[in-house]
Amino acid sequence: RDRFMGEVNDFEEMLVASGIYLIKFYLSITREEQAKRFEMVRKNAMKKWQLSSVDEQAQKLWESYTKYREKMADRTDTECAPWVVIDANDSAAAHQHAMRHVLDTIPYERDDTPVSI
Repeated sequence: RDRFMGEVNDFEEMLVASGIYLIKFYLSITREEQAKRFEMVRKNAMKKWQLSSVDEQAQKLWESYTKYREKMADRTDTECAPWVVIDANDSAAAHQHAMRHVLDTIPYERDDTPVSI
């Protein structure tokens, strides 16, 4: 963990200097929303497999995870590779926000040709 924290900023700076577009998203949900989502997955036979032992501990370790997340964000939020924090309590809105950020950040030639489905 200490090695990562000591090297990640230099690594990210090297990537950006090489012409790579680096976007770091942090999808933030509340503790209550996380609990609600875990319960929905637990009740769904088709999705139950998605829960891991780490997920099972997440609610108990919320404060600890939050402390380390904040520490990581403080140390790795740089001018060349800032964190983009998105409120993800509403999944659809979070995905739209992330896609809008990508489209606003990375230059591309727009093609407005209608697509037939």
